[in-house]
Amino acid sequence: MKLLHKDIEKDNAGQVTLVPEEAEDMWHTYNLLQVGDSLRASTIRKVQTESTTGSVGSSRVRTTLTLCVEAIDFDSQACQLRVKGTNIEENQYVKMGAYHTIEAAEALAIDTLLISDKLFRHQDVPTRSRYVRLVDSVRDNGGNVRIFSSLHVSGEQLTQLSGVAAILRFPIADLSEAEDDSSSDED
Repeated sequence: MKLLHKDIEKDNAGQVTLVPEEAEDMWHTYNLLQVGDSLRASTIRKVQTESTTGSVGSSRVRTTLTLCVEAIDFDSQACQLRVKGTNIEENQYVKMGAYHTIEAAEALAIDTLLISDKLFRHQDVPTRSRYVRLVDSVRDNGGNVRIFSSLHVSGEQLTQLSGVAAILRFPIADLSEAEDDSSSDED
């Protein structure tokens, strides 16, 4: 693994820039990462575009994601590192903050929940359960739930935006303040 940049404080806070050179470097990265860390990595995403005539096309684009790490997994057979987290830096292809809706649900603020069916078929059982509980919570509190098929254009677009969105009953000041705080932390 190549170390490009290192800025570590006495309290072990700081940042490093690493470039993996071989498959085993993912194992070392797995041992360095912790929940709560920020991770910036290059990835490829499928992006759909709709023309003025209504035709839909898709292409694969390279983009950089910055995640607040929530879960880390290492596949020893494939030497692959899997990191799950909330995007904390919006870019042209990926919106910021996939979990703001859940915070709104806890405040009983969701009037209509829009959710992709992919979240109900997620391979990670805790993730799947989380969204089932979210839907139940919204319904229990008198909200509406609209589930979008990932086979439909609108469902694919929702999946690209995190898979979940909401129409709120009332504004939640904490959400907009949290977005402002997270953008200033990166500066």
